Amino acid sequence: MIIFDSSPLIHLTKIGKIRFIFNLFDFIVIPDKVYSEVIEEGIKMGFSDAILLQNYFKNKKIKKMEISQPDPILKDYLHVGEYEAIQLAQQLDGLLVMDEKKGRLVAEQKGIEVVTTADTLLLLRKENMIDLTLFQSNLGKYAANSWLSPKVYEKYLKEGKKFE
Repeated sequence: MIIFDSSPLIHLTKIGKIRFIFNLFDFIVIPDKVYSEVIEEGIKMGFSDAILLQNYFKNKKIKKMEISQPDPILKDYLHVGEYEAIQLAQQLDGLLVMDEKKGRLVAEQKGIEVVTTADTLLLLRKENMIDLTLFQSNLGKYAANSWLSPKVYEKYLKEGKKFE
């Protein structure tokens, strides 16, 4: 099972790769707050990617779930979307896709397997779901928006070339 935080869901949708995730996983899970932030608020703001995600939700490719074991201390420490995504990943014993460093550190301390958006793109490359040119292009779009430092960009680019 794979659980998404807001940022990777938005980023992968904006660069047109969220549909590839559904070739690896039957569906993805998001917590209530991520649904509110990304889909409901995104639609109010007129973002086309939010409408696309709403369609995936309607077609049960995205499932919204509530956390059942709240942690009040952690809730005050993290952004609410990150907090719910971590709690849900722990509750479901799933893979968490999260970009924010603070949240990833907390998740790792809780024994949750965490990957980033760039890791997810690399997985798509490794699984031959995207070729090297598309991988480079998508990684470049991700980096161009300052979502990835030049040093990290080069590291992932080098890794992606290994699957050629």
